[in-house]
Amino acid sequence: MAGEVAAEWARTRPRGAAPTADATVLVLGDLSPRLADALEDLGHTVTRWHRLPSPNQLHTPWPPPGRCGEVWVRMPRSSLEAAMLLHAAAARVDDGRRTHLYGANNEGIRSAARHFPDGSDEPRAALIKRRCRVLTAVRSAPPPHPDGLDNWKFSAPVDWGTGERPWTFYPGVFAYGRLDPATALLIEALPEIPAGSRVLDFGAGTGPIGAAVLERGGRDTEVHLLEPDAVSLAAAAANVPGATLRAASDLSDVPGRFDLIVTNPPIHVGSAQSLRTVEALAQAAPAALAKGGSLLLVAQRRLPLARVLGDSFGDVRPLVDKGQFRVWRATTGRQSTRQPSAEPRRPRGRAVSARRGQSSRLRR
Repeated sequence: MAGEVAAEWARTRPRGAAPTADATVLVLGDLSPRLADALEDLGHTVTRWHRLPSPNQLHTPWPPPGRCGEVWVRMPRSSLEAAMLLHAAAARVDDGRRTHLYGANNEGIRSAARHFPDGSDEPRAALIKRRCRVLTAVRSAPPPHPDGLDNWKFSAPVDWGTGERPWTFYPGVFAYGRLDPATALLIEALPEIPAGSRVLDFGAGTGPIGAAVLERGGRDTEVHLLEPDAVSLAAAAANVPGATLRAASDLSDVPGRFDLIVTNPPIHVGSAQSLRTVEALAQAAPAALAKGGSLLLVAQRRLPLARVLGDSFGDVRPLVDKGQFRVWRATTGRQSTRQPSAEPRRPRGRAVSARRGQSSRLRR
């Protein structure tokens, strides 16, 4: 709906509020093509960018360089990410040109004017309709932050039980500034990693599970980090330099077979719960595992993971229960344990450091 409202404003705004018809326009962070289609109908050349892979969009950690007639930003899920993208937008227009932010009321757009950088005139609501808003501001001076993702890097210590280490984060990544408890529990449940093992961290985020595997693994352990978010993958590159990075959302293009797949998977699309990612992973994982290989997955214990995993794996059982989370192990084999036959063990040893709780991973 927000894209439709933004497209309406693009079509109906006064001539003085629009760039010339042949101007290049940049649209940041919008999975819907509605606004881009409207801008192209008006004669503009439109470049679309998103940190997640999607059709007809640049999929990079940072928007492309170059000057634009105007930039449109779709309201992201975090306020710090909104500020980051609005800085990027302001860095790509000249003084006197406009940047726009659009989104729904339940996404925080009503209070989002504060996210525009210094050097922008006072943002105003250009259109309010269908519980959505388009905010627009004219650049009057360069934004205070230099252009580039690394200017938004944040470092905080994380500890999964083997000592604190500095960790790189960027706005909008999962578990920004901390180690979430579900990830910590999965790390605690990691099995012995024999020498020469190939391990895949599915939905790796900033890379803590993969880093723990490398730390615990035997000689010549090979770790692959698969993550669709280009910004998270940029953080993972700094955090886990010994891993192979793969920008993808599924196993379709991952070569070879793995001895272990580990995952704290996303179980939401926006604010709605969805098991689609877990179901797709469960269906694809057996073909990606070596003989006797296992999938290790952590999720909220209320979710029907025994059924989802049991449809594809011969042996499914819970390993660890702690609070609201449960770690599951699924292995290829003949025995069927759709109803787990063993009680999960309770974690022992020193508690893993995690400063704030997190109920589940989010996907846009």
